[in-house]
Amino acid sequence: MLKIQNNEGRLASVRNDDYQVGVFAYTISGKVVLVTSRKGHSWILPKGNRAKKRSDRLQAKREAFEEAGLQGSLNYKYYDFNSFDKPKNLRIYSMKVRTILNDFPEKSERSRIVTTFDRAEKMVKQEYLEIIQELRKRII
Repeated sequence: MLKIQNNEGRLASVRNDDYQVGVFAYTISGKVVLVTSRKGHSWILPKGNRAKKRSDRLQAKREAFEEAGLQGSLNYKYYDFNSFDKPKNLRIYSMKVRTILNDFPEKSERSRIVTTFDRAEKMVKQEYLEIIQELRKRII
């Protein structure tokens, strides 16, 4: 299920652990950026836990930098997705990537790929497949 919301940079007043925040990162050439999970078993979108004194939007941007070395502009609109096999849902912000850095904090822990949407849809698990397909229609 998809819910679309706007976030004008409000801080989370109470830590709410029922969802994670992340980015749907796409390039100007119409490609998507994926990273591996920490264990390296699957391709995912950059995401992480919420921060107590940081807006969800800023935390998503931070996760994109830490996990994938991405810099770019985030939309204020976000998309909430229910998770099928995990206790946490996902709040995804779209990011138009400006810069892909060679060095980033989690470089030694993850792999990164910039790929076509068609290839990305074949690489990810069902949960991310639905997110990529839905946001591809809405954003690109």
